[in-house]
Amino acid sequence: MKFTPLCFTLFSVAMLTSCTSFEKEWNAAVSEYENGAVKSPEGPWTGTWKTNTNGHTGNLRAIVKESKKTPGEYDFRYHATWAKVFSGSYRVTYPVVKSGSAFRFDGEQKLGPFGTFGHKGKIQGDSFTATYSSDKGDLGDFQMERP
Repeated sequence: MKFTPLCFTLFSVAMLTSCTSFEKEWNAAVSEYENGAVKSPEGPWTGTWKTNTNGHTGNLRAIVKESKKTPGEYDFRYHATWAKVFSGSYRVTYPVVKSGSAFRFDGEQKLGPFGTFGHKGKIQGDSFTATYSSDKGDLGDFQMERP
């Protein structure tokens, strides 16, 4: 299949809409955090991701919110950049368990053509660390902190 100008236009509009939506939610989350209106593990996080299997890396931001649908689970909305040119966002929902002063999470979710994404991590204080894997063989980590 040829990548026609119409396909490129539709893809660009979809990515810009996703980015615009994330930016609006990000700005609100940062404002709430700065005003003291969020409690850990919720709120905005910023840092980097790195795939250890191939060395790819990029910037990463996340917004963590308690799920409105399922008690004990949290929505993680990520916005990542790669190749210094592309960016996109996705959302996953996982159970989060408080363990002492840390919040731990572990789960996996299907992300359509990107495969199944596994995610295991910890939020403690102003530190968000996680490892990830995919059924396509990618293994990596996230390192984030409060903005």
